[in-house]
Amino acid sequence: MKSANPENEYIPIDLRISVRRETLRLISEMAEDMGISINEVFSFLAEDSVIDLALLEDLNEIEIPSKCSLDDLKNAIIKKRLC
Repeated sequence: MKSANPENEYIPIDLRISVRRETLRLISEMAEDMGISINEVFSFLAEDSVIDLALLEDLNEIEIPSKCSLDDLKNAIIKKRLC
């Protein structure tokens, strides 16, 4: 598939992944229901899983602590939900 913007062009990648039998069954059903290939389902899943990263302007500003307490984690989640 070609795009007017070369940054949006699809690049084929050969991957070898392992999934549980039930996961493969569900993905196969999803592909069949959508009328697309299993490869296309995996492509959509991969793109959907990282789409929000493209919205973050600067990932360098994100601080990842080397360790945190359970309370720190709970507070961070609550703070994220409030923002």
